[in-house]
Amino acid sequence: MSLSIRQRAHGVAGVLLVGLGVLYSFSPTEHTFYPRCPFFALTHLLCPGCGGTRAVYQLLHLHIQEALRYNALITVLFPLACAGFIFWYYSTVRYGRSPRLQLPRSVVVCLYVVFFLFAVLRNSGLIFTI
Repeated sequence: MSLSIRQRAHGVAGVLLVGLGVLYSFSPTEHTFYPRCPFFALTHLLCPGCGGTRAVYQLLHLHIQEALRYNALITVLFPLACAGFIFWYYSTVRYGRSPRLQLPRSVVVCLYVVFFLFAVLRNSGLIFTI
């Protein structure tokens, strides 16, 4: 039995909604079942994603300043990722095929540079976090 692309899109959306519902209901600062960052555990340096779960939790509760304090990069990128997912989901369900999303190489390189600079600046103390 093979699932159609629409059924898979509904499944992905359902899993994301359940995950966001769990995150909305259970604060990462109060519950220990959320995964810890292995990079931080090994190096005691903050990776670009450290604080991301707490930032998304704050965004879901519309506490933008707190989200920025935990992870400014995730605070900016999470709404963009949500918009991208909504576009993908709508296109997949409406037209029965996944849209071909391809970022230009220059955009990908720029994103890598931004992630790298964010990690360096936040570990040097130039960006206020956590």
